[in-house]
Amino acid sequence: MILKQQQFKFVLLIFLAVVIATVITRLIPPVQSPDENVHLMRADMISHGQWLLLPGTSDKGREGGLVDSNLIVFIESMMGISGNGASKENTPDLLSNLGQKKWAHQQTFANAAGTGYYLPIIYTPHALGLFFSRKLDLTMQASYEITRTFVVATSLIIMAWAFSLYTPNILSIMLLTTPMALFQFNSPTIDGICTAIAIAVIGLWLQVSNSDRYKNNSELSWQEVCLYGLILVLCTARTNLLPTLIIPLMLAASKPTRQRITVVACMYFLTAGWIVFGISTTYDSRVVRDYTTLKILTNYFSSPSEFFDLLKRTLSDFEIRRFYRHSFLGILGWLDTPISRQAVRVLSAAIVIATAVLVVFTPWRREWPKRTVFLLIGIASTLLIFFALAISWNNYPSEKIWGVQGRYFLIPMLFLAASIGRLEAGGRISRSTEFFALAAFLIYSLYILTTTLAAQYRMGSLYF
Repeated sequence: MILKQQQFKFVLLIFLAVVIATVITRLIPPVQSPDENVHLMRADMISHGQWLLLPGTSDKGREGGLVDSNLIVFIESMMGISGNGASKENTPDLLSNLGQKKWAHQQTFANAAGTGYYLPIIYTPHALGLFFSRKLDLTMQASYEITRTFVVATSLIIMAWAFSLYTPNILSIMLLTTPMALFQFNSPTIDGICTAIAIAVIGLWLQVSNSDRYKNNSELSWQEVCLYGLILVLCTARTNLLPTLIIPLMLAASKPTRQRITVVACMYFLTAGWIVFGISTTYDSRVVRDYTTLKILTNYFSSPSEFFDLLKRTLSDFEIRRFYRHSFLGILGWLDTPISRQAVRVLSAAIVIATAVLVVFTPWRREWPKRTVFLLIGIASTLLIFFALAISWNNYPSEKIWGVQGRYFLIPMLFLAASIGRLEAGGRISRSTEFFALAAFLIYSLYILTTTLAAQYRMGSLYF
């Protein structure tokens, strides 16, 4: 009876997630998530077999590829409503007119250098959506909606699987349901997929490390192989998450077998190999600097104090810290659709209170090695965000680190949140106070998100 009740709640949760996703996607116009334009173009390249970027006219490295010409027109036209100075009142009319274009079946070279660092597998749902849309010769609007559906569905499936392995605590779920997190989950970028994978990694590690097969027989299970594969995808899509490689190391060190050590070593080799390949072959013309990334990297490695001084100057700036907080919770779109300051204060207060309560009631001595690893991953991956931007997006020397956005901190904070509260596979929300607190947070977050999007883009007239 209890099992049936849990199954019913799980099905109800999935149904609620699908309904929420359906409503939110109707309110977000195409190409309004940061870097969504280049993600879609990279996916179209992959959909017709171009797995790697091609050299551009500068012949300095890989920076783009061949994309359907009408898809380029659609993407660039929708980019016209992005940014603070863009007019958004006519978004529905613009989409209605542009969306009727069909595939040109003629390709034009497009620059998508920023995606050259990502392993192509992360674009599987995007590429499948565009592939089937092209084969069916659908309109651009229909093609976009199918592609977004594939991406959002993939994120939801991975997240549902992750929740079946491990139910995150109240703080983690709050972080997953902020307006910014919901906005990114319902956009065809790679943010939602990476976040879902991160939750799955946490759940798989807890399940594998506590399983009888791992403890008694030390044999590899399909869950453990999946764990290593997901970490590979995560690290090659978000290099600041390289600290998650600690997890395979912990498993191999605790139960060393020839098979496990071989698999972990291969995963490390593939991860390092792809990152080196991406950095050494990709040319990003958007960044014009006096020194190469390798030279800046060498300078900071030879003088670590220089980087930490730069980090201190950055974090000492009140306006920058405020931007991080606001953009973490809800500066949506291309940093042009902010939620109200009152909403930021309410959401921030709820997250701080949940954190404080969990910290007080956490049994720190229980599972302390895993808690320590989660803390290390969260802190180290946060530092790597600043380091990666310092060497790849800023000149040298620099007064401060520019280019960091609050949404970058979501996954590191999920690992930090996983270190507190309960820490076991198959956990669930049991206290009624937690349930009502989460329900109130989600309802408020959805209200803020939907009203903000409706006021900004007026997309409701197309669907409702």
